[in-house]
Amino acid sequence: MKQIGVRIAVGALISVMAVFSWQVVMLRQNLLEKMETVNLMISKYEAKAQFVDEYLPTVKEYAESEITAKRILAAVYENSIQYDIQPELILSVILVESEFNPDASSNAGAIGLMQIMPVTGVYVGRSLGYSIKSERELYDIEKNIKIGVVFLKECIERLGEQRGLGYYYAGRYTQHYNRYTAKIDAAKELWAPDVASLTYNLQ
Repeated sequence: MKQIGVRIAVGALISVMAVFSWQVVMLRQNLLEKMETVNLMISKYEAKAQFVDEYLPTVKEYAESEITAKRILAAVYENSIQYDIQPELILSVILVESEFNPDASSNAGAIGLMQIMPVTGVYVGRSLGYSIKSERELYDIEKNIKIGVVFLKECIERLGEQRGLGYYYAGRYTQHYNRYTAKIDAAKELWAPDVASLTYNLQ
């Protein structure tokens, strides 16, 4: 009987040790996964901070304040990553459309940094889960850039970059899109490291 009791105790101890070992392995795995997640978040933050720092001096030349410039750059970076579109292209569209003025409006009714038409804002905003109840909402920096980037991406995917830019600018009336794309191409040069201090001329 003693031997049976000893065997039972040893078996129970082995089972406990096995469970404990498995828990240690799982805890270690979870810890490694969390460390990877933290490292990835740090890397993304550092990349975003580097992007903002790199382009801040240029954008500050146009934006009303450093805070506004940082908000614009942060939104541009985040949406460029999310929608796989060059941030320099987004910056160039913003420069040509509004010169980084969040309160810009056109005679045609286009609004904000990326000059979003209200009907486009409602249409694209709905696909993003936004309920645009007032045109005033399109002046919001982050919302305007997200809607603009999504619409720009859609135009480029449908028509290619050059004609897509023309459609973004003038809808189906793209007969003069070469003039617009030439402005975008000129604006792109502003983001090259060796000319980042130059002032872009809209004329």
